[in-house]
Amino acid sequence: MNFKGDAQMIEQKAISGNLVLSELSKQSFPNIKSYLTIKTIDLQGVKNIDSAGIAYLAQIKTTYSTIKFINGSEKISILSALYGVDFLFTERGFQ
Repeated sequence: MNFKGDAQMIEQKAISGNLVLSELSKQSFPNIKSYLTIKTIDLQGVKNIDSAGIAYLAQIKTTYSTIKFINGSEKISILSALYGVDFLFTERGFQ
């Protein structure tokens, strides 16, 4: 992805699979910078998530605060609350 010049906003991108430490360690998910032009991230395809996955989503949200997460599971909501980062996904970062 080229980041020079005016970046065109891409409406939506989906994250799917197991958003867990072992997959993040293998760099199975894109670098945070790849979300520069994204407005909405669909989380419906996330099958499993752990604290590393929550940290990944939190890093995306803190880097690009206008990104909205949609179709987040109850597990994502519960884990983000347990790790104290649910405020990143309210009003309504999760829709």
